Amino acid sequence: MSSEQFFRTIYEDKDIVVIDKEHGVHVIEDRYDKNLPTIRGMLNSIYGKVFIVHRLDSGTGGLLVVAKNENSHRALSLQFEEGLVRKRYYALVVGKFSYPLTCMLPISKVNYHGRYKINFKSGRRAITSFYPIKIYDNKTLLDVVPLTGRSHQIRVHLKALKHPLMNDFLYNVKTDDKRLTLQAYELIFNHPTRNEEMVFRVDISGYMKDWLSS
Repeated sequence: MSSEQFFRTIYEDKDIVVIDKEHGVHVIEDRYDKNLPTIRGMLNSIYGKVFIVHRLDSGTGGLLVVAKNENSHRALSLQFEEGLVRKRYYALVVGKFSYPLTCMLPISKVNYHGRYKINFKSGRRAITSFYPIKIYDNKTLLDVVPLTGRSHQIRVHLKALKHPLMNDFLYNVKTDDKRLTLQAYELIFNHPTRNEEMVFRVDISGYMKDWLSS
């Protein structure tokens, strides 16, 4: 099994590796099927041991930074906790999303269906900005900037705005295709061991292009 079908390496040094993950690949072990390939498992087989700093939903494609040692893991984790890491996503959504807006609806913990939801009583603060890139007849390509880091944040906010992802088995039509029309295309952070801003961007994925042309 070649790792090339699951991710490609964008950058690496002695402290970190940055990869571009394919849609549909788990970052860590799936709770229901431990035999599915994971980014952590594949990187462990290459580097000996790696440390997961942040995750993408398995269905989401795009950029992920992984630490190669405990010091880098600690430094990067602190940046994520303090909201210093900047991320942007492409999202292909249902309908005509005609104008930019920032959604500030609070999100509650997961329910027994595996879904999160908007909850004004017990939900946690969540902020996402959406910017239309191109509007089609029945869908819109968005540039998305999450300003907080809640689980399923982009997906839940889009559902609440009545523009769910075109393909989302939890928050749109139920489907056997567990990939999402969501891609983390930009990732900006400070290098964990030297004073340098690291900026990474990738082109829109083949999976997203397929949906754009369908």
